[in-house]
Amino acid sequence: MAGAPQASAEQESSPPGVSGQGVPIELPELGSETTRVFANPSGTRTLEQFVRPFRARTPEGWAPVDTTLVRDADGSVRPKVTPMKVRLSGGGNSPLAALERDGKTLALSWPRALPSPELDGATATYREVLPGVDLRVTADVEGFSQVLVVHNAEAAANPALREIKFATSGLRIKAGENGKTLAVDESGNAVFESGTPTMWDTPAAARSAVEQEVEHHPMGLRVDDGELTIVPDAEMLTSPDTNFPLYIDPSYSGTQNRWVSVDSYSPNTEYWSTDRDTARVGLQTFSSPNGLHRSFFQVNTAPIAGAQVLNSWFAITLDHSGDCASQPVDLYQTKGIEAGTKITWNTTTETSTDKKWWLAKLDSRSAHANEAGGCGTAQPDVPMEFGSAALTTLVQNTANAKTGTLTFGLRAPNETTRLQWKKFYQNTARLVVEYNNKPRVPTNFTTVPPTSCGTAAAPIALNTASPTFSAIASDPDGDNVKGRLEILDGDTLVHSQDTPLFRSGGAFSWSSVPAGVLPDNQPTKVYNYRARILDSLVAGPDSPRCYFTVDRTRPVPPTISSTDFPDNTPVRSVGELGTVTFSRGGTDTDIAGFRYGFQQDKTTMWVAADAQGSATVPITVWDDMSSRPLYVRAVDRAGNISPLSPSWTLTAQVRTVPGTAVRADTNGDRRADFAMLFDQSNGRTAAWNFLSTGDGFSSGYVGWDTDVSGGFPMYRIKSANGDFDGDGRSDIAVLREDPDRKVRLYLLRSDSNRFDAESEPAWTGDYRLSHLRITAGDFDADGDDDLAVFQGLSGAQTKLWVHRSSGGVFAAPVQQWDSGANGLDVNHLSPVAGDFDGDGDDDIAGFRGAPGALQTKLFLHVSNGSTFAAPASQWESTTFDRSKATFVTTNVNGDTTGKDEIVAAYNRGGTSTQVQIFAANGSAWSVAVGWESTAFDSLKSSLAAGDFNGDGKGDIASLYDTGNGQRQMYTFVSTGTAFADKRTDWQGAVADVADAVYIEPGRKYRLQPSHTEKCSGIPSGNVADGGPFQQQDCVASAAHQQFELDRIGSTPYFQIKTAAGKCLDIPSWKHEDNVAIGQWTCEPTGAPQANQQFRLDYVRGSGMDVVVQPRIVHSDKCVTVAGGGTATNTAITQVACSGAAYQRYILRIEP
Repeated sequence: MAGAPQASAEQESSPPGVSGQGVPIELPELGSETTRVFANPSGTRTLEQFVRPFRARTPEGWAPVDTTLVRDADGSVRPKVTPMKVRLSGGGNSPLAALERDGKTLALSWPRALPSPELDGATATYREVLPGVDLRVTADVEGFSQVLVVHNAEAAANPALREIKFATSGLRIKAGENGKTLAVDESGNAVFESGTPTMWDTPAAARSAVEQEVEHHPMGLRVDDGELTIVPDAEMLTSPDTNFPLYIDPSYSGTQNRWVSVDSYSPNTEYWSTDRDTARVGLQTFSSPNGLHRSFFQVNTAPIAGAQVLNSWFAITLDHSGDCASQPVDLYQTKGIEAGTKITWNTTTETSTDKKWWLAKLDSRSAHANEAGGCGTAQPDVPMEFGSAALTTLVQNTANAKTGTLTFGLRAPNETTRLQWKKFYQNTARLVVEYNNKPRVPTNFTTVPPTSCGTAAAPIALNTASPTFSAIASDPDGDNVKGRLEILDGDTLVHSQDTPLFRSGGAFSWSSVPAGVLPDNQPTKVYNYRARILDSLVAGPDSPRCYFTVDRTRPVPPTISSTDFPDNTPVRSVGELGTVTFSRGGTDTDIAGFRYGFQQDKTTMWVAADAQGSATVPITVWDDMSSRPLYVRAVDRAGNISPLSPSWTLTAQVRTVPGTAVRADTNGDRRADFAMLFDQSNGRTAAWNFLSTGDGFSSGYVGWDTDVSGGFPMYRIKSANGDFDGDGRSDIAVLREDPDRKVRLYLLRSDSNRFDAESEPAWTGDYRLSHLRITAGDFDADGDDDLAVFQGLSGAQTKLWVHRSSGGVFAAPVQQWDSGANGLDVNHLSPVAGDFDGDGDDDIAGFRGAPGALQTKLFLHVSNGSTFAAPASQWESTTFDRSKATFVTTNVNGDTTGKDEIVAAYNRGGTSTQVQIFAANGSAWSVAVGWESTAFDSLKSSLAAGDFNGDGKGDIASLYDTGNGQRQMYTFVSTGTAFADKRTDWQGAVADVADAVYIEPGRKYRLQPSHTEKCSGIPSGNVADGGPFQQQDCVASAAHQQFELDRIGSTPYFQIKTAAGKCLDIPSWKHEDNVAIGQWTCEPTGAPQANQQFRLDYVRGSGMDVVVQPRIVHSDKCVTVAGGGTATNTAITQVACSGAAYQRYILRIEP
């Protein structure tokens, strides 16, 4: 057919051209031994799927199959180029023939030493392996055939030919049906197979010059462990009618790329290993034996699974015809010729009652060929192509069904005349399909910033009438595509918007929906949006519809009510927990929650509303603020915030709070509470508070919130809870690492309801956050908790520093201990603080793991009030893995000495968890099981401890991640020796899924190769397209070594922009390894290209030592310092990802 790429199995066609010249271009990366794929100028692709391998991969690339045998240096023999490894004996006792595929080998050995073979093309002949008997082995693209050539009756009388034994090794030989054998792997999968072993004699001389047909006789076969025995027909060996030479043939081949012929003169014979030189069709009466022939071809259709089929044809080259004029041949769809199915004339021939094998006639074509000169002049071989609407429909249906194979049959229309007799080159048989794959459903499709996908019953509310959307496009063919956004009212299209064309694989954004498309005054009107990707021919499937409303109406101010704290009326006492209720105002029905606080301009606390638009929050009034105003705002689901409510005055009865302070008491009511920092994503960090009510916990609320990009992203901080100012209320100490590589200590002071962050740091110093562990305790018994910092250094060295606190003022750290070089790797340390000896001073316990071994040791740093004793080993285990445990401390048994125990929530694998209690008994420690479950994953648990119910015994609480930002608060009450089963005290949303790598908007970053910690950059002053991306010596404040990482919409992909305002770029969309990366003009907004996009895969680290592996979107390869070089100006290239250090970069934000 016009425009179809032509190919031959013997020799590939010449390269079809280059882009832009209007010819198809082969795509080698999509090819295989049996497949070629071409990109057409029209944007479609053409698949040539051969029945048999026509090429093989070599170190130099693809090469045509060449079965010519050559000798290697070790004397063995092999074909020059075949897709399957075939090796023949060079003589001696080595295996006669061996096949290898995917590391799986089958070898057959002759029972005697072999002579050196004579090589002729693809055949090796071993002379006189028995008297008068040669062994001939022929290599094929899929395996080998071996034939014993018995030259005369004397040789045939040799008793050694009554049973011919071959030793087997490698894969196990398994007997199949009809005399076949299979070579199977350990899983029982067939790797190689043999046909039925047959023997035949030399046909009597024919009356014409036409090649003689032969009649095959099946032989017996026996399979034993490590041995294969062929049993020839004894009568044929000794019959006076046998015409010598006599041939005895067992062979093996691969199990794919199948074709076979059948004939009527041997109607029960299968021809998987014999008569495979050509595919025969029609009535043959030119030589004896006479008979009808048909041929079957099975092709792999997996490459077009799911594709849109535009055209298709079956191609094969005619070698010889029985008539000098063109005669027809028919193409059919037939049943499959699968392994295990007996394929003979009788099993594939229709009868009056069985018409199930030849399923449908697809086309008929005529041709003639006769190079022997019998027609007066030589008629050359003729490439034939069968094509029809029926064939294209069949191929389309097969692609839709993704069935994997399709089988065709060739037969003569009139099988009573020898004029339609034909022979075809079986190695040219192929299915040719012009196709186009639909683009895939867009991924990461959402608004910017991201919102969840609403349903028709629960639409998401947007607070803008001009939303922006982004997505990632993917087309299986890598075509140029565009993204189409649609806004609908029900099924009625309201707005449609296309991006410019761009290459598949990248992230992109649509421009904002124009003003006027969506009303901003109909907050109950429900719309939906969807998207699809289109190439030049067809649209891909739609994304799921997401439903939304546009709500820009502010809620009315909420109302406040309380029986514990009536407006300006004291009922509760100072230090006593009470509650206040916020309720929606007016007719608002979509209240999501409330922001509240004690200053008009600082309503930063947050609590979620219930379905009725109300929320009850815990409130405690402290002695130094026995009267304070309360302000609240309502927030609807669209994020609209109401005006302030009227001020409500909280007041309490003045008193001295009875009892003594307890650990972890946030509000000062002498009961422990739960307070913890959580990553809310997008650089937002929040302190969630759960106050104990004595028999449970209050609703969770946010007691401190940085808001988005608020300066305390979780990756740059570490925190510890403690009463650092000694006022009986637990605070939070935060260490933050900043771009100047300094670590600053901030104190979040509790005022009983919220945490107030002091504007200035309490201390600034030189810790490294990524190699740091902290814990807090009252190490000097002065009533103020102190901060202990274990700082890891190079060479497996760790130092312990302590910041003493006095009234919330932290002193400079004082070193308490040094492990020395190779003494302790801080990455294998889990420290906790508690009073383990009951002397009133908190001590530090450290669980240490052993690198590369399942071993954990417990060391104790005992405090004497001013210093710590050297750590002493207390306990060790070779079955306890420190890294799978979370540790907290509390006085579990409530003993009067105040001694703390250590509680470990230990993950035993999957959802199996055991809570273990470590208790000090003098210089020894005991371990007891406090609780266990096979339906609790401790790795999803945020654990805290304290006396939550005020009974003097320490309990534990878990804020358990149930998925999608939802959590449940479980309380485990201490019995004194163990813990009661978990009790659910609260459930709700706490935190979004944290960003794997958070990029702070508008900031500059350095990318420092981790193997050298040099910098990467563009040469200083280079602003040209193509400026090289290199490894360089770091220069302070050098703009050419700083990059802006711009997220594309709400996707995880980034453009990396240089000081010249250009983008890092892989030129010409190349996919090969070692392509140099450079800077290039950024593609326009709305049409970014995937060769200028990168994904930052998190590897390890925190603070200023976050290590990422940048991955290039279009090629899925990694940004690599060429060759792992350490020199300045080494090029940075794209190379397949391997996890090497020179593919990983320290991501450091600039000051």
